[in-house]
Amino acid sequence: MAPESRAIDRVDRQILHALQIAPRAPFARIATVLGVSEQTVARRYQRMRGAGIVRVLARQEPTHRPKASYWSLRIGCRPGTAEALADALARRGDTSWISIGAGGAEVTCQAEVEGDSGLLHHLPRASTVLTFSAHQMLHHFPGRGEIDWILPDNDVTAEQRLFLAEGPAPRSGDARAEPTDRPLLDELSRDGRASWATLAAATGWSQRQVAHRVGELVGSRAIYFHLDVADELIGVHTAANLWFTVAPAHLASVGARLADHAELAFVAAVTGSANLMAAARTPDARALYTYITTKVAAIEGIHNVEIVPSLIRVKQSHSVMVGGLVREPPR
Repeated sequence: MAPESRAIDRVDRQILHALQIAPRAPFARIATVLGVSEQTVARRYQRMRGAGIVRVLARQEPTHRPKASYWSLRIGCRPGTAEALADALARRGDTSWISIGAGGAEVTCQAEVEGDSGLLHHLPRASTVLTFSAHQMLHHFPGRGEIDWILPDNDVTAEQRLFLAEGPAPRSGDARAEPTDRPLLDELSRDGRASWATLAAATGWSQRQVAHRVGELVGSRAIYFHLDVADELIGVHTAANLWFTVAPAHLASVGARLADHAELAFVAAVTGSANLMAAARTPDARALYTYITTKVAAIEGIHNVEIVPSLIRVKQSHSVMVGGLVREPPR
């Protein structure tokens, strides 16, 4: 891949931001908001996808599966073993957001656990593991940061946001992913922008049936669409996991306020002495320092914050990182 094919300009960043707002928005709608042609949006998206800059994909929401739970694992490793352990974890289908931090001595991993999972039982016994802690996610705080962190200086207006996201009204309800949905979910996990025709071919359903089922699953939050992005290529050079200790009386309000920060891509209440965790993305270490000492410092109820820098990103939501680029995991 030629180096110039990985260059990102303002229009590319605007396309990425529009996709964060509405991952399946038609290219024509994105083009209208950005003031460029539909062909320009389609060409640039395909280039970025092919170059490993972005992948749009669907994920199941574990909190909507009755026997599933979502855990954040902190694994202290023997010197020189963190990379091999992280690579092995990245090959699993039940792991995501794997990074090596704390000076190369700690692996952080998100894991989906369903029933009696061997992962939580076997990891602490591994010879390379020195310390191990598992923190169950109790509540996810969705917010502005999950949309705006890619392009915090964007010029997308509130009206343009509504236009990007317009379409059939989201269906509410208690729809859950069923075994019969597996072909649909597998296809969307590879390409969240797969056409209705492609999804119909994968499932054997009609395009209308596919669109209806996706609407049901999204409306009930059984699935959600997500962008895996090559951080450094879009100007995000510093990443860190933040572990907050918050007074119980302030946990809900602090979580909601943090979720509205553009510097945070993820915020959740978790079990453990640090009862709230967040994933920070900033242009550099100075910006992270400024964020901690201004926005975070202004929030009442936070007693302590531990900052664990991520040195190496091994896996994102569903993509492995290869040379700083997002790629489909090996199957």
